[in-house]
Order: sequence, then C-alpha cells, then structure tokens
Amino acid sequence: MIRAKKCCCCLSLQTGCILFAIFELFCAGMNLDYIFNLLNNTASHEAEYTFPAEVTLTILQVVPDVLTVVASFVLLAALISQCLPLFWGPLFLQVVQASYLVIFSIISSAMGKNLIVNQSVWHNVTFWLYVVIWLGMTLYLMYITYSYYRELKDELSPNRNVVQ
Repeated sequence: MIRAKKCCCCLSLQTGCILFAIFELFCAGMNLDYIFNLLNNTASHEAEYTFPAEVTLTILQVVPDVLTVVASFVLLAALISQCLPLFWGPLFLQVVQASYLVIFSIISSAMGKNLIVNQSVWHNVTFWLYVVIWLGMTLYLMYITYSYYRELKDELSPNRNVVQ
C-alpha cells in the first residue's frame, strides 16, 4: 500500500490526524444535534404518554455518529500516548461506522423510515450528499491514520535496516 507522506499535501501526518479527529468530533456533534432537533419537532405531535416510534429509529440513526465520537477520542488518545496497538481501535471503529452508515442509510431510506430523508426532497438530497462526503472523509482519515501508524512503527522499530 502506498503510504501518505503528508496530510492534505501540507501538514504532517500527526497534525492531520489531530485536525481530522477534532473536525469529525465537530461534525458528529452537529449531526447529533440536528437529529435530536428533528426528533423534538416530530415527537411533539405524539401522544404525551406513548413511546414514539421515531425514538427507536433515532437511536439507530445516531449509531454512526456515536461510533465516530468514540473513534475520534481513541485516535486522540493514541496520538497522545503514541501506543501503536491503540491505533487499531479507531481504524476498526471507522470501518464499522462506514459500513453501518451505508447499510442503515440504504435500508432505512428504502423502507421510508429514515428520519432525515422523510422530511422533504431537499433533505433527501442533502442527506445522500452528506453520506458520500462523510464516507470520503472517513476513508481519507483511515488512510492518514494508517500512514501515520506505519511511520511511527518504522521510527520505533529497533530492527530497522541501517546502512553501515
């Protein structure tokens, strides 16, 4: 696999990982806020003592964002501690998050149960644009994280081939 030397052609890999982790935390937080805002607007029409169906769907819909938050915090912990095995946690969580996001989005949209897509045509367009951009950003972060992991592993490896 071809490893990246720099993040976005201008930042070090470590700085890129830090900025991407913070940016993903911000984006996941904004999406969580938006979903809960939609839930509050739609659940207000429900009867006062019933369990709204949107709550279950919302719980399923926020799973990718919660996984992103956990992955970002684990990545920041790995960057601070420089513990090599800890880098596999965010990579695994990002794979699970990306897979879940695609599968849930397709299934819930096809069934007409997606909380965001059901709002309007523009919500539908922006939701799928969000999914594509989020997947691209997640894949690039995984690439940068793995490249930094390999760079760090090469630096810390005691058996490097040194030309004498």
